[in-house]
Amino acid sequence: MKNILILLFSISFTALIFQGCEKNRVFERNISIEKSSWKNSDKVKLEVDVQDTSGTYNIYINVRHNSIYPYSNLWVMIITTSPDGNSQRQRVEISLANEEGAWHGEGMGDVWDLKYLAQQNALFKVKGKYSFEFEQIMRQDPLLGIMAMGLRVERTTPIN
Repeated sequence: MKNILILLFSISFTALIFQGCEKNRVFERNISIEKSSWKNSDKVKLEVDVQDTSGTYNIYINVRHNSIYPYSNLWVMIITTSPDGNSQRQRVEISLANEEGAWHGEGMGDVWDLKYLAQQNALFKVKGKYSFEFEQIMRQDPLLGIMAMGLRVERTTPIN
């Protein structure tokens, strides 16, 4: 009976911790890459509707890959377009494995998920839809082993 109570407490505590992290999430969506074969010409595009410009946000890139991915990193061009039409291009290197070849992130079987902090304490200056486009800029085309790309936006400042 004591073990059951400890287990129930542990599950409740874990759920409470994750619920606290999730309440800051404003947006999260992942787009599958067909046949885990990402061509340079196949851009992944996501739109985020931002109505609160008073706070700061952390912007994460979600990467799902499998163990056949041949590199320890992933180079991505991110094109961000604000509601007023201004665009910004940013070249980003995402480290997927350490020097010994061990994958970063969470893994189950041969599938790995990584949440990469692309921008900390970002400001959205204009209300409306922001477009985020991801383009793989590795030398290999198509790039094998990338299963999905995504975006997560979390609020870092408390809501007034």
